Amino acid sequence: MRRVETLFIVIAIAFYVWFLAHFGAGQVLAYIAMVGWGLVLTVALEAVARIINTFGWRATIEEFPPNLGFIEMFAARIGGEAIDYVTPSAQLGGQFVMALTLRDKLRMPIGLATVAVAALAEAIGQILFVSIALIISLRLIPIASQLYWSIIGGFAVAVALAAGFFFVQMKRPFSHLLRAAAKINVAHINTDDIKESADEADAVLLDFYSRHRMRLLIACLCYLAAWSLGPVEIYILLKLLHQPASIQVALLVEGVGLLIERATFLIPAKLVSQEGGKALILGMLGYPVGIGFAIGVLRRIKEMIWVLLGLLSLMIHRMVVQTGKGAPGASAVSAGSAIKIQRAQGEQSL
Repeated sequence: MRRVETLFIVIAIAFYVWFLAHFGAGQVLAYIAMVGWGLVLTVALEAVARIINTFGWRATIEEFPPNLGFIEMFAARIGGEAIDYVTPSAQLGGQFVMALTLRDKLRMPIGLATVAVAALAEAIGQILFVSIALIISLRLIPIASQLYWSIIGGFAVAVALAAGFFFVQMKRPFSHLLRAAAKINVAHINTDDIKESADEADAVLLDFYSRHRMRLLIACLCYLAAWSLGPVEIYILLKLLHQPASIQVALLVEGVGLLIERATFLIPAKLVSQEGGKALILGMLGYPVGIGFAIGVLRRIKEMIWVLLGLLSLMIHRMVVQTGKGAPGASAVSAGSAIKIQRAQGEQSL
């Protein structure tokens, strides 16, 4: 798996070097400078989206602990998303970190099960958003063009991935994940307590899908609302770059961009798919290719700000919560173990 990641990174660096050499780094930097403090708007918009996402996770928890605050959930979520961003985004590592961060107030089996349900709800919300976006904006792409059928194919892949994720959740995933982790000797992972937690988390998953369909619907709608803020960001950036903007263009760029990212989910940090995808889509719509690349770079800057905030939240959790309990080693294991588990699962899939 590490060799595959290294190959992706090398290809990404080569792409960036080629693009900047071909289209001019100065032009891209000029576009970025043109946006200036407008980037603060996108960072703030992302904050709103992540708050809504946290409400989506909250909806999956039936018996919510009275001592668990929303800010704690928000911090745990952005910490898990930071882990997902810098590793292949099958979301296993990030989910584990989210549940582990709140384990003192939200029992580990409940945490693991609810973050898995929330991840599925997020995927469904994304599919709903992409469906709406394509219905409204796909007429901008001629049916005869290759991009049209590539979009349809990408949408089919996204639906298949979500369906596959649901199927996996019905097959006792945490017990299988525990066995995968045991093979790589993750510290303290093969104990009786962990096995019981994995079994209980699997049982909670099955119970949720049989009895709490309304909660699942509410979570999906929350994630749909969060995904819907993406086109708003695209529209704002196009306006700040003094380019013609319409809601249809913004919807198409965001919808197709999400399909590209979903199809390349194994590539860490959305390398190439972020900048290259935006450049491709906007270029085919008649915009300067550098505009699309600049929008991708601006989005990456915004995402890196949130990654740093997420990592900061994990560090604070380690220093304040774990150190206060005299168990600093536990949180040190958390992020590292999550990444190791994620790598093990990735190696098995390959």
